[in-house]
Amino acid sequence: MQDHELDALLATSRIIRTFNSYYRAVDEQQFDAARFRRVFAPDGKIVRPNGAEISGPADIADSHARSFARFEASQHLLTGHDVDLDGAAAEVRANLVAIHLWKDRPVTVRMEDRAFTAGGVVTAGLSQTGDGWRIAEVRTRILWRTGYFGDLAPTR
Repeated sequence: MQDHELDALLATSRIIRTFNSYYRAVDEQQFDAARFRRVFAPDGKIVRPNGAEISGPADIADSHARSFARFEASQHLLTGHDVDLDGAAAEVRANLVAIHLWKDRPVTVRMEDRAFTAGGVVTAGLSQTGDGWRIAEVRTRILWRTGYFGDLAPTR
């Protein structure tokens, strides 16, 4: 294997690790700004499924802390990471199944009445910095949802 192939494999591994670190922080409800600065570029942003945009690691962390406070737990399952590497820039596409368990729903009700599940595709642009790979933008496109939506509108 040539040196450039090894470099590309190493970069791809680091890109996927950065990408997955974001979802780990969400699922572990670790919304401190310092952690998000290790994942996002200073002007990095997320684009929510409804089109709302939040920019900057501290604002993203704060927004997530408020949004995910209504859930007892969440689990974001990512698979099929496809990385397109172009020098110091990269694009990632992954399939997503996200499960969200509401805090305010009694344990005695059926799971489909306590949680909702969404499936879709996540894309992200990353850039290489002096501190490693950082997310410039993450977009989620929901293809389907099932379960209890609470105050969420079950739209695409």
